[in-house]
Amino acid sequence: MPFSELLSYILFVVGFALTPGPNMMLYLTYTFEYGRKSGWATATGIMSSFLVHITAIVFGLTALLVAIPHALDILRYCGIVYLLYLAINNLKMVKWKTGYETVDATKPAVFFLKGFIANLLNPGALFLYFSVLPQFIHPEKGNVITQSLMLGGIQMLCSFITNCSIVYLAGFATETFFKNENYQRIVRYSMSFFIVLFAVKMLFIKS
Repeated sequence: MPFSELLSYILFVVGFALTPGPNMMLYLTYTFEYGRKSGWATATGIMSSFLVHITAIVFGLTALLVAIPHALDILRYCGIVYLLYLAINNLKMVKWKTGYETVDATKPAVFFLKGFIANLLNPGALFLYFSVLPQFIHPEKGNVITQSLMLGGIQMLCSFITNCSIVYLAGFATETFFKNENYQRIVRYSMSFFIVLFAVKMLFIKS
């Protein structure tokens, strides 16, 4: 792949990662509420789920999903339900005085799993790989599977670095969050609102 095309691809995936969406709202919520460790665990789960999407692309599973009537709709509705569950669960924590008092805050695996499931059920990730990634694959320049894996790996790495950087910057607000109950309430309500907003937006994604 020419350097100019590679650079364009990197800029695109970084821009995609910087675009506010369900994934960003999720790891920002946990960063504000529990600190950077939980935010990074969530970002790692999100990145890991991309392995499933890459595998789907390589073996043509995504094309099969698109070909099957209502398959993507079912996936989309599952994602919507899961996002609503996360938003409601977040609102239930409004009365907690500090995120450090929760058991889950000491278990990065819990946040990893939440990030993994959320992105796994995010049809936007499938659409990204199915519609964008093939445009950067050139069969005449080598093995298609190898190119797909390379591009997928670059996307995962760039997204992970971008997400972790955002978590790091957001981490500076956690101390204020833990010391101010009003701030906790505002953040939880705001994040739940945006998660629900993206869930509603997913209703209008056309498969």
